[in-house]
Amino acid sequence: MKTRHLYCKVFSLGAAALMLGGSFSLAQRPLMAQAGLNLNLPGLSAPGNRQSGSTRSETCVDPDALQLTALVPESNYGQTIDGYPTFFFYLPETDAESVKFVVYNETTNALFYEGQFSPQGQSGILSLDIPNNGVQKALEVGESYYWYLSISCNIEDPSANIVVGGTVARVAAPEAVETALPTATAQQLPEIYAADGLWHDALAASAQLYQETNDSLAWSALLRAVELDHLLEVPVLSSVALETETATAQPF
Repeated sequence: MKTRHLYCKVFSLGAAALMLGGSFSLAQRPLMAQAGLNLNLPGLSAPGNRQSGSTRSETCVDPDALQLTALVPESNYGQTIDGYPTFFFYLPETDAESVKFVVYNETTNALFYEGQFSPQGQSGILSLDIPNNGVQKALEVGESYYWYLSISCNIEDPSANIVVGGTVARVAAPEAVETALPTATAQQLPEIYAADGLWHDALAASAQLYQETNDSLAWSALLRAVELDHLLEVPVLSSVALETETATAQPF
């Protein structure tokens, strides 16, 4: 699902209060057994919010509509083996001029990536990639990164912005995944990733399968497993290319 990408400049943001928190148990929790999938998420949590909270009455999103949502577990934490992972969000209809995606390293507090696009009144599930463009660095194995997506309702008043955020950690590929990948089919990929708790990889593989074959079983199973089944009927948009100017989401 990865499409065109442009390099995006980064800007600084304090993160001292946003380090990983919650349980640090390494035990994995099987969350489902349907559509041939077993999701074994690590017992880790991170600060953040996968769904935007209430905002003041004057905003660029209907407060009574389904709110901005990141497609991540309730723990706000997800793992990946991809140096340039894909993130998925439900974007409500908005008259905002821009939506911003920012990633920074939790260990060093250094800004890692920033991009933005123009929503142009569209609504649905969209995917955003950290671009593998020869300029942007890859996530490093063993490092965690805090990210947030912000609908910029008023560039002069950040309190009006609508924000979701969480943490992604790049890990080394588990032995079982490395062994299975060379011969795996597209239908097998979601289960391979899910079994080792690789949320971002499992969701991206299921989304690609859905897009290319109209097979939505893995996609639906993953959303149900993390209690996001209310998004199953939401239209899916194609990958959005983030840039320093505007980019448009195209129909799925």
